[in-house]
Order: sequence, then structure tokens, then C-alpha cells
Amino acid sequence: MVTNSPPAILKVAAVIPARGGVTGASLALVHMMLGVVTRYPGRVKVVIITSREALDYPAIKKLRLKGAEIMYIGLRRVPSAFYWLALAIRLLFLLRYGRIDIVHFSTPKVLVYLFPVARIVSRKVILSLEGYPPYELEEATLLSKLLGILAWRLSQKIAHRIAPCSEWLRRICIVAGIPENKLATVHNPVDVERFATLSTPGHVADRGVVKLLIVGRLHPVKGVDIALKALALLRDEFGTRLFLRVVGEGPQRKLLTRLVSELQLEKQVAFLGYRHDVESLIQDSDIVLVPSRYEPFGMVAAEGGAAGRPVIVSRIGGLSEIVNDGVTGLLFAAGDPYDLAQKILTLTSDKSLAKRLGENARRRVSRLFAPEVIAEKIVEIYREVLKSK
Repeated sequence: MVTNSPPAILKVAAVIPARGGVTGASLALVHMMLGVVTRYPGRVKVVIITSREALDYPAIKKLRLKGAEIMYIGLRRVPSAFYWLALAIRLLFLLRYGRIDIVHFSTPKVLVYLFPVARIVSRKVILSLEGYPPYELEEATLLSKLLGILAWRLSQKIAHRIAPCSEWLRRICIVAGIPENKLATVHNPVDVERFATLSTPGHVADRGVVKLLIVGRLHPVKGVDIALKALALLRDEFGTRLFLRVVGEGPQRKLLTRLVSELQLEKQVAFLGYRHDVESLIQDSDIVLVPSRYEPFGMVAAEGGAAGRPVIVSRIGGLSEIVNDGVTGLLFAAGDPYDLAQKILTLTSDKSLAKRLGENARRRVSRLFAPEVIAEKIVEIYREVLKSK
């Protein structure tokens, strides 16, 4: 672990393209930088290169308040080439500080596009990895897939260090042929402070209706259909006393709406679309579900834990690194609605267990995934990379 104060001031730039809004991968990098400036005030200088659209996001505002410098471009309706050129020019402005230490990127594509400029202005380049590109590009068009794979292959060669968001993803990268010494796991930080004002861990079913919550894109990998089938299996036990809210949008919206109708769950399910008050929705929920078929990390599981809510997650990907089965939440067999239904029944029939899991989850998330905790790992990686040839 690093000491409380690094021996010299580090200068770090994080590139956060946000032409269409801040993506999940970019938001993870924002929270990493938030942890760095909070953990090492005055010792690590952080500059964010982003778009004007990002300035409205609470995490960006908080980052600025904590002392990070925000450099942004205001271009919106311009061809893609001009947008990336504008980002590159902004990155070049960093030369006013002299050569900085690290440029940190959140996706292979952004790294490849801006790498030449990044090498001019910095000593080393870091890539955070939030998923496995070959898998995530399966549904892309042929051209997008080819360009995405090319960016992924190039990024492996040119990044000085790659930081997968979970041990599970690190192992996948090793199998894919990336040298172990180029990989360093950095779990996604959770803005624990954002959830600190929530009520204490709740009692399941104290209100008569058990409120379940899913937050995620409406895509097959998120497994919302699995949760709907589990809900239908529990109808005889609970009737309409189980109510599921689904936050998010995506290509499966119509299909899932039709499935709700086929399963006769119209009175038990609500699709809320995109929401910016996720913490309030978690506060008003009894159990957080993450029924994903693929999940490199699983931010919602960590956020639910930070809020002191019991979580039930698939036994897949990085989720088991967040949830300690039977201690901070429950794991179920991925893709199995019967197992998920059983786990829901377990928590609803044992209120003391649900409360205990929520309390344990809050402590675990604060201890392992708070931004200041993750910042120590990040700065350690920065220092190791800067010492290497």
C-alpha cells in the first residue's frame, strides 16, 4: 500500500468524452479521480478533459469542488473527426504544466484515438477496462466490430498498464494473452458519501409490500426477464405484495413489456426509464436485484450495499467480488429464475437476515470500495508505472 502522502506531486489527466453523456465506464473513472483528489489533496493534481455535457453530472460537479481542474470543449453537433480533434487540442493544453505524469483513459477506443497526443504531453498512459471488448462487440455492425477489435488489440500494445475492474476480468485478459505484469485490478469505486444520508438498513416487508429494484440497461445481459419469471413463480406465495421497479432503457423495452403482460404481472412491475435519483429509489426499496448474465463488476450491487440494502446477484463475473454470499447478500445461479425466486423468498421470510445482510454490506462497501480506498491502489499503480522503463 502507498503511504498517506506520496513523496512528490503527481500530475494526472483523465479523459472523459461525453458527447452523448457520461457513460458508465467514464463515470467509474470520474469516481476514481474523486477518490484521488480526496485522499491526496494538494499532492496529486487532477485535470479532467471532457465535454460541456458532463458539467451537469453531480459527480463532475463534486470533483470540481474537491479541487480537480475541468477542461471542456463545447462542440456538440459537429462531425466526429472535429470532436476528437478538439479533444486532442485540449489535451495539448496540458503542456502549460510541463510534461505531466499520467494520462488515464476509460476505453480502448479513446486511448487509441488520443494516444499520439497523450504521449506528447505525458510520461505514461493507463487504460481502465470496464468490460471485455470482444464479447461486448458481438452485436455491433461488422465495421464497428472490426474497428473495436482493432482498438482493443492496439490498446494492449500501447497502454503502459491496463486496470480491469475486477479479478474476474483480469483472469479473462490473461487467458486472452495479455501479460500478467501489464494488468492490475482496480475495482470501481462507489461514492459511499452519496448514500450516507439514506435511512439505516431496512426491514423487508415491514410496509406490507416488498419493493424490489433493478437498475440497468434493458438488454439481455442484464437479465430483467429472469427477474420477471421469478416474480411470476412467487405469485401464489405473495400475490401482488411483491412489486418490482425497473430503472433504465434499452433495446428490450418492448419485449419485456410484452413478457410482463404474458406473465400477468401488470400490477407488480413498473418500468421507470432513466432516472437521476437512483439513491432515492434504493432507499425506498427492500431488496436490490442484479440478475445479470454478464457483469464484469456490478456497480448497482455495490451501491445497494452502500445504502445498507440486501442484494441478490447472479453468481457470475465480478459480482461475487462485491457480494459475500450469505454475509453481505445472496448469490443465485445465473439465468435460473427458480433459484432467484428461492433467494427472494429467503429474504422476505427472514427479516432479521435481510437487515443483517444490509448492515454487513454497508460496512464491506465502505471498507473496500470507497473512492478514497480505491485511490490508494490507483496511486500505487501510477508510481509503479512511472518507475518502470
